[in-house]
Formats: sequence, C-alpha cells, structure tokens
Amino acid sequence: MTSFVLNRLYSSGGTEILHGTLEITDGSAHHFLTDGFEDLEVGLETGGLAMFKACGISIALPKRGSDGKQDLKFALCNIDGSVSGFLRAALKDRREINMVYREYISTDLVHPSKILRYKVKNGSVTATEAQIVAGYFNLLETLWLRYNYIGTLFPGMRYQ
Repeated sequence: MTSFVLNRLYSSGGTEILHGTLEITDGSAHHFLTDGFEDLEVGLETGGLAMFKACGISIALPKRGSDGKQDLKFALCNIDGSVSGFLRAALKDRREINMVYREYISTDLVHPSKILRYKVKNGSVTATEAQIVAGYFNLLETLWLRYNYIGTLFPGMRYQ
C-alpha cells in the first residue's frame, strides 16, 4: 500500500504530505530534526520511536558529474542553538558525524518511506543557520584493495 501511495505522491501529488526528517549523530549525542512547524513522533527502521523537533531544513542535491564527489549541502535553522554547539565541538574534535535523512508519508508515520545515510565532511555555523556538507560515500578517499599487504600480516610478500 505504501509504495502505491508513494508512487502517486511523486508523480501527481495527493492528500498525503511527505515529512522530511534528519538525524545527526556522532555516536553518543543524537539530534532529531524535522522540516516543518510541528514536532513529529515517528517510528524508526529499528522498531523504536523518536521525537523529531521542528526545524527549518533546506537540502541542495549534488550536481551531476564524473569527478567522484557527490556533496550534499544541508542548511539547518539555528535559532535556538541546539545544533550549533554540537557541530562546532564535533568538527573541532574531528569526530565522525553521521546523518540519516528519512521521509515519512503523513498516513504512515510508523515506517520511513525513504532512508538516506550520509557522512558529514565539513560545516560552518552562523547565528541563524548551520551549513553542513555531507556525502554518500567518499570513493576518492578509500583504501584500495581494502587490505594493506604488509610483511607482518602476509609474510610471503617479503623478499628475502
């Protein structure tokens, strides 16, 4: 049923509303934000419930290209300062910050209709706004072949 409603919403609209939510975490602290004017309690993919705080969220999708960088830019309202302190401290300490964007259909707030996961690359904070640059998967900074073939782990690699 959800896929039919979602297909109709994407193609021609309907009476339902899509709610965008954003979870920002460094592993210990979690911030749950939703785009809109009212707080939203929804179910997570893990089966638990979460209360998302109302916040202005703007998302700029990446440009198409073959350079390997798929940067997404998020702008979050920072009027109450809840995100700014967290972002400043986490970016200063170089902690890994993860973001999860979830979309919910107003008639089914138990399960997300879309889940996208990002890693924060950098960001900046002003008095009214927090800018976050995140990406899906940074292919350019990954280790290839995934293993470091060194003599202590692979003794046959060393010429004697």
